[in-house]
Amino acid sequence: MGLAKAGRMKFKSTRIGFLGLALMLVIAQPLRGDQAPEIAEGTRALYQGDFEKARTLALEYFEGHPESAEAQVLLARAELSQGQFEPAYEALRKSLDLDPGNINALYYLEKLCVILSQTEFQRLLVLAPDSLWAHQLRAESYLARHQNNEAENEFRAALKSRPDSVTVLDALGELLRLEFKFDEALEFYARAAKLAPRDYTSAYGSGVCHLYKQNYQRAIESFHRALQIDPKSAAARLALGDALLRANQAKAAVAELRAALSLGPNMRQAYSLLGRAYQKLGQTREAEQALQKERELEQAEINARQMDDELSPSTQHQPERPLNPELRKLP
Repeated sequence: MGLAKAGRMKFKSTRIGFLGLALMLVIAQPLRGDQAPEIAEGTRALYQGDFEKARTLALEYFEGHPESAEAQVLLARAELSQGQFEPAYEALRKSLDLDPGNINALYYLEKLCVILSQTEFQRLLVLAPDSLWAHQLRAESYLARHQNNEAENEFRAALKSRPDSVTVLDALGELLRLEFKFDEALEFYARAAKLAPRDYTSAYGSGVCHLYKQNYQRAIESFHRALQIDPKSAAARLALGDALLRANQAKAAVAELRAALSLGPNMRQAYSLLGRAYQKLGQTREAEQALQKERELEQAEINARQMDDELSPSTQHQPERPLNPELRKLP
């Protein structure tokens, strides 16, 4: 069997799988007592598997009630049940035009967008399996599953397809940096910076790599470059303050750390570093104030985790709420 035919068969079977998912979605919602009788009848038709009847009832009701967002939601669910994803999308968009806060429309639109993105992904893999986008999407899929080795292989394959892709160069730099492969990461960041001198990711990432390697002056230069690109980056201000402190430039570190806190007042790490900087400058009172604030924020985090632990099982395992996801890149 040829690769193209095999790919088409795989895509067809995947679409059937998405249709099954769509069917589960449209029958997942119970009937509501406040629905118009025609909408309720159409919803019952959905549950009974008579999707065409549901579609007809939705269209008829909307013809007489052009302001009805629920009629468009019912129409979208009927279209979804039959694998008509594009018409379903249009119906949901009309529903939100009529009622921007319609919870049902927002719910089904979010689920439908997931299905559409996956079908387009599968189509891309069939039509251009060795393209930049195919490799990049596969890499991102692996990353989401924490399969970093496979992700790295796909990013490298994407780079072979498009050596001048700044996005892929940065992605490889980030991945290698998080695996503590700093020299390799710096190579990819340097290539990205050469192609795009105002690329924030390569500037910031390079700074973090140099900071880990204890090349403090190089780190300071990289963070300055990042801040020239994005002066309001709290993460870059914090990282620059850290680098300056390690380079025994405590006074300059204080200025950067205070600037970081003006952008992100609840950055516990910034208060910790600020306390150390004030200690080096002999400013005991200011150091104690900064460290006290750091302790207060730490206690607030502990209290928040304890409250999470006391929640019901359905919510207690929600992910932590970090101060700023970008700050997790810091050493």
